[in-house]
Amino acid sequence: MRSITQRLALYIAVAGVIVWLLGGARKGFYVITEELPIYEPVTEIYSTKRHDKFLPGIDFLFGGLILGGSFYFLSFLFPKPLNSKTVTQS
Repeated sequence: MRSITQRLALYIAVAGVIVWLLGGARKGFYVITEELPIYEPVTEIYSTKRHDKFLPGIDFLFGGLILGGSFYFLSFLFPKPLNSKTVTQS
């Protein structure tokens, strides 16, 4: 049970890092909208338009690492697996 929990902790930590890296490795918190600048050539006016987009921030990185670390240290509450090797004497 201990090794399963430790593997799960590793998978959670790696998943948090991958989501953060693939999402753009933002150093701020997550964002659900993005503002795109628009230039109207006829009226020569600059404006912005909101675009729905999910960008994970550093909170996803820390969340994955903290949750993975918690599972890793929680795994030490389970007993060590017993080795069932038989010893033969000759």
